[in-house]
Amino acid sequence: MNESPPPSLAEQTILVAHHALPIANVYLHFRGGPAFDPPGLEGLTSLTHRMLMRGTRRRGRAELEEAIEALGTEMSTSTQRDAVSIGGSVLGRNLEAFLELLVEVVTEPTFETDELEKVRREIQAEQVAGRDDDATLAAIWFRRTVFRGHPFGHGAVGTAAGLAAITREDVLSFAARLYSRPNLVVGASGDLEAETLLTRLRPLYDALEDAPLVGHFDPPPAVVGRHILLIDKPERSQAQLLIGHPSMVACDPDYLAVSLATTAFGGTFTARLMDEVRVKRGWSYGAYARLASERASGNYMMQAAPALTYAPETMQLIFDEYSRFVDEGLTDDEIEFARGYLLNQHPFRVEVPSLRCGQVVSARILGRPDDSIDTYCDRLRALSPEGVRDAVRRRLRPQDLHAIMVCTAAEVRPKIEAMPGLSSVTVIDANTP
Repeated sequence: MNESPPPSLAEQTILVAHHALPIANVYLHFRGGPAFDPPGLEGLTSLTHRMLMRGTRRRGRAELEEAIEALGTEMSTSTQRDAVSIGGSVLGRNLEAFLELLVEVVTEPTFETDELEKVRREIQAEQVAGRDDDATLAAIWFRRTVFRGHPFGHGAVGTAAGLAAITREDVLSFAARLYSRPNLVVGASGDLEAETLLTRLRPLYDALEDAPLVGHFDPPPAVVGRHILLIDKPERSQAQLLIGHPSMVACDPDYLAVSLATTAFGGTFTARLMDEVRVKRGWSYGAYARLASERASGNYMMQAAPALTYAPETMQLIFDEYSRFVDEGLTDDEIEFARGYLLNQHPFRVEVPSLRCGQVVSARILGRPDDSIDTYCDRLRALSPEGVRDAVRRRLRPQDLHAIMVCTAAEVRPKIEAMPGLSSVTVIDANTP
């Protein structure tokens, strides 16, 4: 069987030109993300990607930073769940010089050992800071727990042991697969022309390898029952509470319907969950629900930050409201209000060229059609209330949940263990690696 040829640079480029202002935005995206970190080397994606800005074969780190700043701009890197990106915004008159630097950074990194150690220490400091911040700590353990034992379970900064084990040889090998031609998506907007962009990026395209960073991921483990993890910190007056389970991928046919329902349930300041937790009882400043879907995974999450005194009651209330949301369903009025909110919000996502470009890039990386942002409103209007309720019942599981709470465990554990229908209650120290 003949393999299809790799896409051309033009096919991998998304351009939204707009010449009203002399500013161009160019970002190179490479499909990947923390899930591709090899076992035992968690944090490799983030460390490798940050190393791009630490020197090339032509310039050391200081010279590179000076060359970028001479153009009056910055070049930044970012590691997301499904891709890494590098790029920035620049005046149109400096675009060609900026693109030359961008190509140099991606195709000629040196990954010097001394710079690698500096980046490692930076990420290690972020790991420590994450344990100090209650909300960040809850989010780390939520992902670890929901995707327990699965590559989806660790964040961009990885683990302490994984980060410590990474060598320069690991970085060199991984970079060749991460920064490859099939992984590339170019996003550009503003004051630039396609011919200039493609001409200046051609050396990048030609220099990249053809081997993609590919991998098949088994489905994450299913949650059976309700499991509570208490992350013990002394002298807390407030708890950080996250509740959820694995959910659908971004291109799932039910995604839009469940997303609409989630907006009605916990996506606005007047949503049902906010009304029950904050308005009626005053237990937490906010209570929200979110459907977070990625290319190969996803999770459904509810969150609140109640006073410690009301933390067990808040957890039970969210359990009950989630069950009512799924089993009884939203009212037609709730769905219509959320639909109107999303339709009115949509222009803010697409009216600026850089935002429209970002939406199309995101769709392509997530496996959605490029025109999904343009068909969004029509698809949203076409959803019937009963269809929305059916999608929620099909895809959400109120009896199978993980609940993560950062708290002073001794203060809440007796009440939580007395809650009906729990499968397990576990306590760990906040400093657990």
